[in-house]
Amino acid sequence: MTNATAPEAKIGIERQDGILRLTMDNPTKKNAITREMYLEMKDALAEAATDCSIRAVLLRGAGGVFSSGNDVNGFSASKGQVPAPVQFVEEIVRFNKPIVAQVEGLAVGIGVTMLLHCDIIYAAEDTKFRMPFVNLGVVPEAGSSFLLPRLMGAAKAAELVLLGRMFSAAEAESLGLVSSVLPQEEVAAAAEKAAAMLVKQPPNAMMRSRALMRDVAGEGLAERIELEFKQFYEGLKGPEFAEAVSAFAEKREPDFSNIPVA
Repeated sequence: MTNATAPEAKIGIERQDGILRLTMDNPTKKNAITREMYLEMKDALAEAATDCSIRAVLLRGAGGVFSSGNDVNGFSASKGQVPAPVQFVEEIVRFNKPIVAQVEGLAVGIGVTMLLHCDIIYAAEDTKFRMPFVNLGVVPEAGSSFLLPRLMGAAKAAELVLLGRMFSAAEAESLGLVSSVLPQEEVAAAAEKAAAMLVKQPPNAMMRSRALMRDVAGEGLAERIELEFKQFYEGLKGPEFAEAVSAFAEKREPDFSNIPVA
């Protein structure tokens, strides 16, 4: 009897009709993003930035799920090497062309925070969103601590980040995190239609307009991303993250009561 090989985690990359389609595909882990997947997306975006034939990007997940967040190996890096998630975030932040996101099923962690760097975001009405950073003993990333309060207000951003609770697509739309909520069977077609329309827009006016709308963050965003990742990695080495991981493995509630406050 032969053991079935687990499907490979990968990024589907398709360039057609002026659109770069990036599909996160890690079927056994609800499209959690591995180190290799981060690098594949980073390289594809870097190439598309200078490819005149690409006018828009469509970002999605395979199998009706956007992404469950970071895979366990995603943040590993050799000494002196910039970790893959940092490389990806830096690339998507400086990317110069519009990104359409097709969000379905589940968007967790960086599966939520990367949306802050997309432009037109369509979500299926049954999609569940969550940012469980604090629950895991780390801080949020991708500039979200800077951008979320500016998007939805400090009180709502604090509720979603500090409690790390699940929230619906309808709430995400009301907070300005997504552009529109649609029935599940309509999301893919709407995202494809938007990307196709962007391809037909005057490219220079479109890119300049996008840059003007995103320039309000200025240097503050880059500095915040650097600080977030510094504290994120410190959190990965700390007792709170260790307890969260142990509790998850043991299928119990984490207990942080004996961890001293720094």
